[in-house]
Amino acid sequence: MRLRPEQLKTHLERSGKMPVYFVSGDEPLQKLESIDLIRNHYQKQGYDERIIFEVNKSFDWNQINGASSNLSLFSNNKIIELRMAAPKPGRQGGIFLQQYVENENNDTVLIISSDKIDKGTQNNKWVKAIDKAGLMIQVWPIGPAQLPGWIQARMQNRQKKITHDAARLIAERVEGNLLAAQQEIEKLLLLIEKDRIDIEDIMGAVADSSRYNVFDMLESAFVGNIDRTLLMLNGLKNEGTEPLLLFGALMWEYRRLCSIAYEYEAGTQLENIFRSYRIWDQKKRPITSVLKRHTSKSLDRLLNYCAVIDKTLKSGQRDRAWDQFSTLLLAIAGINTDKLQIS
Repeated sequence: MRLRPEQLKTHLERSGKMPVYFVSGDEPLQKLESIDLIRNHYQKQGYDERIIFEVNKSFDWNQINGASSNLSLFSNNKIIELRMAAPKPGRQGGIFLQQYVENENNDTVLIISSDKIDKGTQNNKWVKAIDKAGLMIQVWPIGPAQLPGWIQARMQNRQKKITHDAARLIAERVEGNLLAAQQEIEKLLLLIEKDRIDIEDIMGAVADSSRYNVFDMLESAFVGNIDRTLLMLNGLKNEGTEPLLLFGALMWEYRRLCSIAYEYEAGTQLENIFRSYRIWDQKKRPITSVLKRHTSKSLDRLLNYCAVIDKTLKSGQRDRAWDQFSTLLLAIAGINTDKLQIS
């Protein structure tokens, strides 16, 4: 079965469990969001254990069987994420995936992600098996003509309206980069309280760039500049920044970093990753710096701590969240802290 990314949320709400989901494409934001939707849906259903495999040339496919059959002290239901830089598992991997999909795995959900599938790969037996028994989501780039409408829809999902001219201005500034467009949306949500945003609001936000900025703050943490990071965090707090919106903006950037780290450790050249994610030259240094300090495993651990912050914000203990923001940013910057407890 095949769906577009925008159809996935409704499908998950209305449908039962599927054994496997395959998310493919070269546009990182929609791919990450689709995987997050699937993962969060099953975690709410009691799939509490998450196991991640990065596929490379020496990957042992039998590890997946071992992970799906091993009993856990914490949960019988598991989410297995299989990350392939390219949809080329090889002959052994193709046979394994076909057999895995055709067998019943009632306690396990398999989420496969990869770059775009070409026509030849779509004819492979393992892909056809997934198409028959599971769900395939192929992500396609949003064209320049469609991007203003995409921005307007995003704003509407956050209970805001933005004029077409204002959305078009953002689209022109980000030059087709959806991750950058989402960052601009998060910035506007932080800076503008009005329900309807127009061009004058956009220009005002740009003129107000001297204010403390969550994305600049995170970049400071990436390069290990602790003093500047904490100064900017305190500045955001003193400005009365809504912590839930700050958290949303922070998470967009952090999830991208996690995805980059996985691809880098899987063997993809860093310059190729930068090109794929449309990362500008001035943004390369912070990401390169944090990748020298953290592995994908340590970044995943911090992602679990982000879930702790999310619970704090939803519980209404927002003053406590600022201390947790500080702990998270210090950990990203490379400071070991005994406060980083996942509980």
